Amino acid sequence: MRQLAEMKRTVPVSEEVQQLWPGGRYGLGLVERPLSCGGTYWSHQGGDGGYITLNGVTEDGRRSTAVSMSEARGDTPEHILDQENAASALIDHALCAGRDHEDGGEPPLPGR
Repeated sequence: MRQLAEMKRTVPVSEEVQQLWPGGRYGLGLVERPLSCGGTYWSHQGGDGGYITLNGVTEDGRRSTAVSMSEARGDTPEHILDQENAASALIDHALCAGRDHEDGGEPPLPGR
């Protein structure tokens, strides 16, 4: 437990990374990100050779999800940001489904 506590001791991500992870905080291999329905989730994303994975687990561990995507080498920064935002919205939607959203409704589906 002490090691997990150390991993969860986070600092704000850089201004550049804020574009990919708005409100994100980084620990020792873990990223803490805010949920639109309140609270946060923990993540560690990665990828190699044409794919990217994003995942999320709520603090209580009751909900988890993962998204895997193809990526093209040499993608533009704009396309990478669009892809990251779409995957992040899917993670948020899956983790917030059925929970009260901060504005009183369900989280929006990506692209809507």
